[in-house]
Amino acid sequence: MEEFYYTQHRRKSPGRFLELLVAAVVGGLLVMATLPFILPHLLPEAEPILPWKYKDDTDYEGPDLEYQQTAVVKAVQRVSPAVVGVTRISQSRDFFGRLLPPAPSGYGSGVIISPQGYIITNYHVVENATEVIVSLSTGEELEAEIVGVDPGTDLAVLKIDALPELPWAELGDSDKLTVGEFVVAIGNPGGLELERSVTLGIVSATDRSFDVYDWVFGLIQTDAAINPGNSGGPLVNLRGEVIGINSVKISDAEGLGFSIPSNLVKSITETLIAHGRVIRPMLGVNIREISPSLAEAFGLSSEYGLLVVNAAGPAYQAGIRPDDIIVEVEGQRIVSIRDLRRIMSAKSVGDQVEVKVVRGRNEMTFTVTLTELTPQ
Repeated sequence: MEEFYYTQHRRKSPGRFLELLVAAVVGGLLVMATLPFILPHLLPEAEPILPWKYKDDTDYEGPDLEYQQTAVVKAVQRVSPAVVGVTRISQSRDFFGRLLPPAPSGYGSGVIISPQGYIITNYHVVENATEVIVSLSTGEELEAEIVGVDPGTDLAVLKIDALPELPWAELGDSDKLTVGEFVVAIGNPGGLELERSVTLGIVSATDRSFDVYDWVFGLIQTDAAINPGNSGGPLVNLRGEVIGINSVKISDAEGLGFSIPSNLVKSITETLIAHGRVIRPMLGVNIREISPSLAEAFGLSSEYGLLVVNAAGPAYQAGIRPDDIIVEVEGQRIVSIRDLRRIMSAKSVGDQVEVKVVRGRNEMTFTVTLTELTPQ
């Protein structure tokens, strides 16, 4: 009887349900209204992700636009005074073969990398120059000595007299670059009328390769605008370090500029300053790339590799002969000349390398002691 009465009474008394519903709605509204004030105290503070900080500043405290703008400004202020204009003076001949007076024949950029007055630029900026004029950020123009050039990496080192308080820029570690990192290009697009122009972009890739460079591997790709006249100028990270030397722009595309990585620049620069040229090792072979079609046409025993046309020096002494096909060096498959150059670029004169060749139907391995590549 009691259970029956309770059930009937509950069915006839909806007011209790409405009271609970109203209370739930009001409570939910109160929680939503106070949540923005309570939540920050309940959750741990998010740590910003930033791969850099200034050496002389406090750590970065928030991913805001003002910080990024400040970082760009500071990077430009640190490097821009060390950026120079480079004017190539050349002599040419007229229609009758008579030598004409020296005249400006090209413009580019460069960056001072030491208080002693050493300057890095591109080889193609000073190629065939009889004289080089450098324009400093102060407006002063000085004649520069060509210390050394390396066409294989498109790099050249110049030198001007050391001046009091000469600005110079620091070379950074290009191996630490990450795709998406902000970078700044500084140079003189269009000649000296637009000197020390600044463009901002990101690192688009860090391991590009082009056949226009014989000895450059791992080019930095960026969408920072690089135009004629920017060649030889610095690519700068937000620490204010030079992490590349601007060199190439794809003419039929936008946002495709390329820079020689600073770690390679360091190595080449040190060698040019010390020796006036770059000392590279060699196997001592004249070679030709082969393909499946070429292998079939000449009845070669391998469809890939480098056909030895002539063997001399260390290769011949080790046992390599003409018509051998180089298929591996140091255990790495060799398909193209660039594959071989990539391995040689990490070696020094006097190093020994293991070279596997196909001779007829046999595979043979030789140990070759590298000697100096003779400049051509």
